[in-house]
Amino acid sequence: MLRSLSLIILVLMDFVAVAQQITIKGTVRDASGERLPSAYVLFTPDSIHVTTDNQGHFSVRVPTGPKVCQVTYIGYERYQKSFTLRGDTTLTVALRSTPGQLQEVVITGTRNVQQDVFNSNRTSTYLLTQEDINALPVLGGEADVIKVLQLLPGTLRGADGSSDLFVRGGAADQNLVLLDDVPIYNTSHLFGFLSVFNPDILDHVEAINGGFPAEFGGRLSSILNIKTTADVPERTHVSGDIGVLASRLFVEQPLVKDKASIWIAGRRTYIDQVVKALGEELPYFFYDLNGKILLKPTPRDHVEMSYYGGEDVLDFFRDRDNDGSGFTTTYEAGNNSQSVRWVHAFDHGWKSELSAIRSEYRYNIRNAFEDNELVAFSDIEDYGARWSIHKDSLRGGASFKTGAEWTRHAVSPNIINTQGTFSQIFESSIAQGRIANEFAVHAQYEWSPLTHLRINAGMRGSMAAVTNRNYVNAEPRLSARYSLTNNQALKLSYSRMVQYIHRISSSAVSSPTDIWYPVTDAIVPQTSNQLALAWQNTFREDNIFLSVEAYYKSMDHLIGYEEGTNLFMNNDFESKLIQGRGRAWGLEVLLRKEAGRFKGWISYTLSWSRRQFDEVNDGAWFYSRYDRRHNGAIVGQYALGKRWAASVVWEFISGSRFTPIIGQYAVAAPTLTGVDLIPIFSGINEVKLANTHRLDIGIKFKSRPHRRYQWEWFAGVYNTYNRANPVAITIEQDDDGTLRYEQPGLFGAIPFISYGFKF
Repeated sequence: MLRSLSLIILVLMDFVAVAQQITIKGTVRDASGERLPSAYVLFTPDSIHVTTDNQGHFSVRVPTGPKVCQVTYIGYERYQKSFTLRGDTTLTVALRSTPGQLQEVVITGTRNVQQDVFNSNRTSTYLLTQEDINALPVLGGEADVIKVLQLLPGTLRGADGSSDLFVRGGAADQNLVLLDDVPIYNTSHLFGFLSVFNPDILDHVEAINGGFPAEFGGRLSSILNIKTTADVPERTHVSGDIGVLASRLFVEQPLVKDKASIWIAGRRTYIDQVVKALGEELPYFFYDLNGKILLKPTPRDHVEMSYYGGEDVLDFFRDRDNDGSGFTTTYEAGNNSQSVRWVHAFDHGWKSELSAIRSEYRYNIRNAFEDNELVAFSDIEDYGARWSIHKDSLRGGASFKTGAEWTRHAVSPNIINTQGTFSQIFESSIAQGRIANEFAVHAQYEWSPLTHLRINAGMRGSMAAVTNRNYVNAEPRLSARYSLTNNQALKLSYSRMVQYIHRISSSAVSSPTDIWYPVTDAIVPQTSNQLALAWQNTFREDNIFLSVEAYYKSMDHLIGYEEGTNLFMNNDFESKLIQGRGRAWGLEVLLRKEAGRFKGWISYTLSWSRRQFDEVNDGAWFYSRYDRRHNGAIVGQYALGKRWAASVVWEFISGSRFTPIIGQYAVAAPTLTGVDLIPIFSGINEVKLANTHRLDIGIKFKSRPHRRYQWEWFAGVYNTYNRANPVAITIEQDDDGTLRYEQPGLFGAIPFISYGFKF
């Protein structure tokens, strides 16, 4: 049925080209001859582009005449070649020069990833490779994709060192994080200071903050599309890293030459063992395990099976009376996900993708003393499927994509079990479980109505079905690119997004005990409308990319809660939730250099973010907690030679906001003092914490190239000048009753060193 439907769409959408057009067919390979899927091929001045299929092939119709062909692929610099086409032509694209033949053009080069963004209609999109992720000094020396994303425009972190992402005035739960098509609900380890993504198995990362393609939805603020490696290796490779916080091991093994392979990656922290060796006790550890199998049963088929599992464990026992009957606290929280993805290439350039996914996040907290026990548990489990079909070489260089998806959310929030004395304090109860089904269909069409203008118009229809109500929404998408010159372009985008599942948290920062909760009969979906305008320029000789972008985003039905609400172990939390509005706007600048001895970028964001709830602040508008006016970063990597490289990161962020106590008054009360002091608060989020800034430096020394066993030392300092960046606000009371605020920092200067190897 799927194949028949795809062929029907093919016949309806594909029609005969005009006589002046010719066909260009080609293959993209690397230096070893391995075919490269999803390579980007662009023909100017027609702005006709195509991506290769899973076998590295492409076919496209273009007008005759002079052409500039650009070929790009992740991890390599862009290369371009000019020629004149008078008839059907074959292109061979390789990383190294090969002898040219009659009617064959050989193009060689490497990829500049930000050039892909410039050539496309995309606004607010950033691409990162594994090299970008591994090159920068970070906390503990542990490479972290989330920490790199926090250095890009429009993306704010929470507290110093945290892995939260606040994108264009949105909340931390408004980012859809996909790992091989699977949504990941908890993205951090170490109580928020390290992300769950093992850098060894990552291939590339696409971060979309606006101008969303119609195929993506479900969150208001951003899409973080993370893909793991998917190339069949020629032989077995083993790599690893031994660091201060954790160690990693990665194995890639071909099973059948050019047909099948397997990857396994593992990571574990050993903080507990190091502290134990020093005679102390810190009973905490985390681990990650990734696995992937790739099958290519036919030249037209590509099957991927992926697995991820990770967990944080804290198991603390205190023997109060030295008789083995002490107090036990056990905390466990983790993700578990699986996916199967099948890609099939049809005739005439059509390609379909079908995937099935499962994702689960749960936490379990157990406190026990003798016969007394308190257990708090929460869980969210998704099952889903996604299908799409697309073609990048319709008449005139147009492209078309359509598809559908389904996700079933099963949520068990705030399950509480007690026994013994705890039963007198906390009532054992089970909150009502929730089931929500999300459905979506989408279609988008991209074409060039004028020589210098390219438009992508799409529509996404989404629906959430809950107990007694169905929510149906239309989500139009539009993006356009106008070429001012070969090196300059103006871009415009509009996106409407709808979010049907939310993270409920009563704390200012993300916590593993936060609750994911879907829409209900009373809680309606969050929505946003975003408009962005960008000017982009490339300085091709120097591989420099410059982008200046302005945006405005309105948000409705945002989730909040009544003041003073405690959501943890609260089975009645839904009645405490409120919904309101938000507005965010700003200007973002990125200057990025991707090739040469010096690589890096400078980013700057000027932004505003405001909220309004009828039940809060007397209904008046107020700044959101993460309204941080200025956010900038300088990132640099410099090759000192073939074996030495230095890296530096400096970032500055305006302080986050909080609501201070500006006074207090006494009221009579039946207490020892006879009075209670009632605090008087200012307006919501009227005061800012101190600005934060930090300098991180690192240096790498690696083995000589072309050896079978490769090694690398990476050493540096996080927060080099020991800046005490505030992570919280505390209230101290002097002897005379005066209230005093303090802003404690968490991290001082932290040196790190790691040893990496590969063979």
